[in-house]
Amino acid sequence: MALRHRWLAVVTAFALVLAGVLAVMQLRASETRTAAAPIGECAPGFQPVHDALREVRAEMRTEEDFEELREDGEAGEESREAELVREAMRELPMLQGTDPDDWDSLCVVSKRPESLKELNALFDTRAISRLAPFGAYDDGAATAAARQSATLSRASVPGTAGKAKAYGKGPLIVDDENYPQVNGLGLEDNMGRIDDYAWDPKGRRLFAAVGSGGIWRSDNLAASWKDATGNLPTTVTGAVGWTKAKGGTLLALTGEPTFGSSAYTGLGAYWSGNLGKSWKRSKGVPAGALGFAIAVDPTSPKKVYAATQYGLFVSTNAGRSYKNAKLPTGPCAGVTNMSKKPQCALASVVTDVVVVEPGGVNTETEAGTVVASVGWRGGQRTNPDGSVQSPNNGIYRSGNGKPGSFEKLETTGFAAQDAIGRTELGHAVGPEQDHDFLYAIVQDANLLNNGGLLGIDAPEGFSSPLGSTVLNGIYVSDDFGQSWTVMATGTTLAADPTTGSALIGTGTATGYQPGVQGWYNLWVQPDPSRATASGVPTRMAFGLEELWSNDLPQLGQPLDGTTPVHFGVIGKYFGGDSCLLLNVGLPACPTDRDPTDDNSTTHPDQQDGIWILDPEADNGVQLVVGNDGGAYRYRFEEDSDEELDNANWGRGDQKGFQTLLPYWAAMANDGTVWAGLQDNGNLKIDGKTRKQYETYGGDGFFTAVDPYDSNISYEEYTNAAISVTTDGGSSWSSIDPGLTAARFANPFAMDPTNAQHLVTAGREVVETLIGPSTTSGFTDAADADESTSTWVKVFDLGTRTAPGDAAASSSATDPDNSMTAITTRGDATYVGFCGQCDTLNKLVDSGPVFQNGLATNVGGDKRPKAGTSNGWHVAKAKGLPNRYITSIAIDPDRSKTIYVTVGGYTRRWMPPGAAGDTNKAIGKGHLFRSTNGGKSFKDITGNLPDSPATAVTVRKNQLLVGTDVGAFASGPNGKLESKPRFARLKGMPPAPVSSIQLKPDNPNLAVLALFGRGVWTYKFSQKVKVPVVNTGGGGSNAPKLDEVVESFDFEDGAQGWTASGFPGRWAQGSPGHGKGTAEDAGGSAWAAAGPLGYTDLADATLTSPAVDMPKGKGLLQWWMRLDTEGGYDIATLEISQDGGDSWQLLGSYSGGNPDAPGWSKYTAPIAAGGGEVIVRFHFTADEICSNLGGPICSSTSGWDGIRVDDFVLGTAK
Repeated sequence: MALRHRWLAVVTAFALVLAGVLAVMQLRASETRTAAAPIGECAPGFQPVHDALREVRAEMRTEEDFEELREDGEAGEESREAELVREAMRELPMLQGTDPDDWDSLCVVSKRPESLKELNALFDTRAISRLAPFGAYDDGAATAAARQSATLSRASVPGTAGKAKAYGKGPLIVDDENYPQVNGLGLEDNMGRIDDYAWDPKGRRLFAAVGSGGIWRSDNLAASWKDATGNLPTTVTGAVGWTKAKGGTLLALTGEPTFGSSAYTGLGAYWSGNLGKSWKRSKGVPAGALGFAIAVDPTSPKKVYAATQYGLFVSTNAGRSYKNAKLPTGPCAGVTNMSKKPQCALASVVTDVVVVEPGGVNTETEAGTVVASVGWRGGQRTNPDGSVQSPNNGIYRSGNGKPGSFEKLETTGFAAQDAIGRTELGHAVGPEQDHDFLYAIVQDANLLNNGGLLGIDAPEGFSSPLGSTVLNGIYVSDDFGQSWTVMATGTTLAADPTTGSALIGTGTATGYQPGVQGWYNLWVQPDPSRATASGVPTRMAFGLEELWSNDLPQLGQPLDGTTPVHFGVIGKYFGGDSCLLLNVGLPACPTDRDPTDDNSTTHPDQQDGIWILDPEADNGVQLVVGNDGGAYRYRFEEDSDEELDNANWGRGDQKGFQTLLPYWAAMANDGTVWAGLQDNGNLKIDGKTRKQYETYGGDGFFTAVDPYDSNISYEEYTNAAISVTTDGGSSWSSIDPGLTAARFANPFAMDPTNAQHLVTAGREVVETLIGPSTTSGFTDAADADESTSTWVKVFDLGTRTAPGDAAASSSATDPDNSMTAITTRGDATYVGFCGQCDTLNKLVDSGPVFQNGLATNVGGDKRPKAGTSNGWHVAKAKGLPNRYITSIAIDPDRSKTIYVTVGGYTRRWMPPGAAGDTNKAIGKGHLFRSTNGGKSFKDITGNLPDSPATAVTVRKNQLLVGTDVGAFASGPNGKLESKPRFARLKGMPPAPVSSIQLKPDNPNLAVLALFGRGVWTYKFSQKVKVPVVNTGGGGSNAPKLDEVVESFDFEDGAQGWTASGFPGRWAQGSPGHGKGTAEDAGGSAWAAAGPLGYTDLADATLTSPAVDMPKGKGLLQWWMRLDTEGGYDIATLEISQDGGDSWQLLGSYSGGNPDAPGWSKYTAPIAAGGGEVIVRFHFTADEICSNLGGPICSSTSGWDGIRVDDFVLGTAK
């Protein structure tokens, strides 16, 4: 009856939907915009439907079919709207059955299962930049790069010494009340994805392979974790194992198996005899093979099995060396050299392996018998050349594991041959269990292939089985794999409204089904502590998007397939107060199935789970699971009935981990860091406490933060769907420019000289000069004026064969050019782009298709001016290899000098099947310099490893470079050298580097995003001068004053300003500022100047009276004459909005002003909260070389100091 009432509740909820008109949503956001929902209408953890539609529209803009509709003009308006509705119901299946006219009254949960299309696009984002212009490189490329990196770790290059440190402290906090976008999801403490576990029963140690985060160890059952990556050459690990042989050996397989990709390829197998402090490479497992699983023979602990992409490998010496087991998979059996047989790359993908334990009850299978599953997710789909990808997915068995002894079982009761996809195994190991029992959970290759998965690297533009399950079923064998019985199918799980799943009908909405990500989330294990008298396991757990177990009524019944089993969810996708679809105004899901639930849950997307027989536990067993949010241990000690449910997983067991997956990280002057995270949305690290918070859901990519106001930050979701916050992440507003051909993860950049100036691009290059006041859409530069609030289109990148031609029409053979890297500084902007960017799944001998390019407004026919089309053109870029442009840095000293990094590897590592360098410009090198605005480039790679380079920044005359094998720095004058020498930044883990930035007000602190290891900083021992932040001079992109609130000319006294400090002091007197840049000899100004004001060790403050400012965008404007020892004697401008209790840095000034010896006008934007503000100048000098100068100073005559006049507080335009 209670269940029926809950179902009535959801019917009632839908009946309450009020009428609302869905605005005609054209894909060009410049033409029309969807009205934003008022803040507070959606419950925490939910977003308005129209916000979710931003992603749908962005994805549609990348699809050729819709591009044709768009070109039809008004005639296609109805078709475009109809296509949007159809695509929305595919991407957001919880909307099925609703009326689009009512969508303005509905909210959808902000965390939803990603479709196959989205997850592959997510992978492609990282893969294409590393693989272009081909679809792959030779397997030895990554290993060679890692070896080169290791040699540079020992190199001694002056100026590179420093201290590396993880910046964030503690787990990623998801339930903070200040961030309503995510705090209603039921998640609490998260970290990076865990792919595998292993247990050492004697030492009571738990080991974890953490996606791109390396190997970790817990000595207290997941309560805390320690890094055990040691000297592994990469943090990209897929499997971990433990054997007691040789005094205890820790085992690891490298290569990320989650997507089955070759972007983060494997470097082989490794072993450690000291718990991960140091590692040695094992012989026999080839480079390039991705690691899936490790199993140890309990009857012979030296015998180890490694399940990899290139087959099953067997070791008889505790992992020191391996031999290929040569599973009989067909013509590709035993093949590991894909250079000779590239068609075999997917034919022997071994996704799991298990070995029969000795002992048990009624066990007939001989201990040591081994079963392996070959389970490429695409099954028998064909390659482009017509060969079958994996003709013999299935179950393989051997009595002793010797190479050549395995046979493929002709199983009865198992999935059909053509349906077998990824397969995971779990076997009975408990002392009171029958060890004949083996369980398998199988993804359905046919269901996945019907969605259009073409190969290991799915290209752009394919369809996917959105909203439906791709789970074939769960099977049990009582003879260790020879015969099988189905226990449940994906269809039966999806059709059962009583499972408690958040992804099916009851209390939610039809649409997503359990197993929709079954090719990505998959594991199964029986509880070793539960069995019938005859030894049949009676409890099991398995993972899909959610965690599942056999339900309470069936506990105690045998899991042997003889009786029906009902499965229920024990770790829901959302917390207890969330559902997929909710009416505007409702505070929570009205159909919460479990009112006693505390509304917390595990992170979704389950990757692995391990049952641990624990004699110290009251119930004798522990369960630890791993998912895209880290580790979770079930609290049996807090569960009175000791039966699995959703309420006893705790906050998450992430203590000690540093394993987040940032794409980009940016730091404000106050130390606050913002970063985009794979799997875990938008990250904010508090500059004072270093606590880490998730502020925005979904996958986060690129970010930016106002250096002077860390509450103003920008984040990019997918396809350039940019949002901005002005309150530190509590609320967000869409400023999506609505670009054509945007990348799935689309870079954007903030001008380091003006935080109001941002640029991004798809095919269109767009800019804004009004920061958070920007609105969605874009306007052509020719049509823009001072009233324009959208982005401004300044250039069109054209198509692959017609770069820079705005009139060129794209087609399947001549696609739109698309931005890959972008940077701006002042009026100068550079854009790297490519046409036919997607090179995956294309035959090498089909001819070169990839083409990069560089566009800029520097060196054109007009002087560059931000926000206009002045000077824009496609640069010749002579000497730049035709590989993916990953980053660009403008030299702060000269805008025509730029540094560019490129992805891929050099021609030495051309992929299998390439008979020659068909791409004539693949070239050598990864770091290039141009001194003429991109007309020509020179290779300055020096001794950097031959690895995809991902980031470059300039630190005075030093170059900092990020690669897939670590971060590197040149010597102090590297940017001036033709062959600079680089050294690895000491203390950094060997994780792929996503970005390197400098703290805006401190060039001695680098901020790095390490993919798999979170945000790190590197403090250089050899200091360089603090940068001169002179925004004066009336630059074209400087913010403009609108209305004056208060002004001070200092002609009739102090006007409420006060001076303090010693030694040195501020004083009022002549000269003052005159007209323009001229001086007024008789005028009055405040100054810390002359022998009394500008002294050694000066520490002087000038403070304004309180001024009542209106809420909103404000501006400070003043005139200043600056003459100090640059980089050493510094004036800062600070603001307080709490009566002087705390101060925020707005700018630092040192050296000389732009119009010296005259005066220069300066501006500083502020975000006024409404109420009184106080500003102050704080001038400090070091112990030598002040006003008087001296023989050891750079000036024997000294410097004048700082003078300030005509200070204005007002509103900004």
